[in-house]
Parts: sequence; C-alpha cells; structure tokens
Amino acid sequence: LLQGKVPRRGLSVARMTAHITYLSEGALHRKFGRNLQNRQAVTYGFDADFQVESYLRYQGITFVERFDANSYLYITRAMDYFDLAADYGGGVLSNAFRKDGQRTPVRFCLASFTSDWLFPTSESRAIVHALNAVAANVSFVEIQTDKGHDAFLLDEPEFHQVIRGFLEGCAEHRGLTARKARR
Repeated sequence: LLQGKVPRRGLSVARMTAHITYLSEGALHRKFGRNLQNRQAVTYGFDADFQVESYLRYQGITFVERFDANSYLYITRAMDYFDLAADYGGGVLSNAFRKDGQRTPVRFCLASFTSDWLFPTSESRAIVHALNAVAANVSFVEIQTDKGHDAFLLDEPEFHQVIRGFLEGCAEHRGLTARKARR
C-alpha cells in the first residue's frame, strides 16, 4: 500500500481523533474535565498541558506499537467498502437476511447506545426494520448511557442484563439449560 513506509505518526493522530468518538462528551468531561497534567498552570505551548491531551497521546502511541499501521489502513478501507444491502441484498437491506427466499432461522439481538457516534441508533434501527421485513426473530434495545461507543466494553449493567437474557433465552429455546454466571 505505501511501498515499505509505515505511517506511524498519521495512525497515531488518527487513533487520537477516533478515540474521541469512542467516548461521549460527558464521559470525557467526567474523566478529565480541564485538569492539568503534572503542572500547576498552562504553558501555552505544544506539550500536553491537559490530562486529556496526555491520555490521547498515550492512546495514539500504544496503538501503533500494538498494530501494524498498514494493516489498519486495509481494515478501514474494508469498512469503507462494506455495504450489506448492495453486496447481498441487491440494494435492499432486508434481502440480505433472506436465504433462497426463506426466513432466516437466526435469532438476532441488537443493542445500541444513545451516545455512540460510531454506530448510531438510527443505523441499528434500519437493521431491525430490515429484519422485521423478513419476519426474522429480532430483539432490540437502546441503552441510555453517556459512555459512548466503548460502552459495550465497560461496566454497563443494562447491556450485560440484555445480553445475558438473550443468551439464556436462546439456550432455553434450544432445550439447553443456561449455567448461571458467578457474580
């Protein structure tokens, strides 16, 4: 892609920018506010005066250490080109969930977070409507949270309850007994 060049700086900045979308404004403010990083007053320079700057720089640096920058470019391009309706549904999203004109036997559970900018609720609702159009078995919940896109990685009790209930319901439907998770 870049003939042997590794776009580390660009990927680091991209990660810092993207990381802002993974957290909501409320979560960023709650976590960092305008707190200074290891100083008593702002320097008006280009070093990280604020804790949030230091945090974002750390996220950028550690990201390029963990991932090959060029592979990340390929992954993001694949995401850009992905179009479920065009690729599998002839331009109609609901067609993507049909197989040989038959209703899909798959049980779906979609969860959305009110503060997720990356995958907004409107996109999840479009998928739910497409699944409803083919009479698929679909559950949907929109969870009120200010934890942003990363809410699914964090302690979000309502999300955990929804997933647990869905999985237990699927197990019961298949005649399996769900093991209770240790708390």
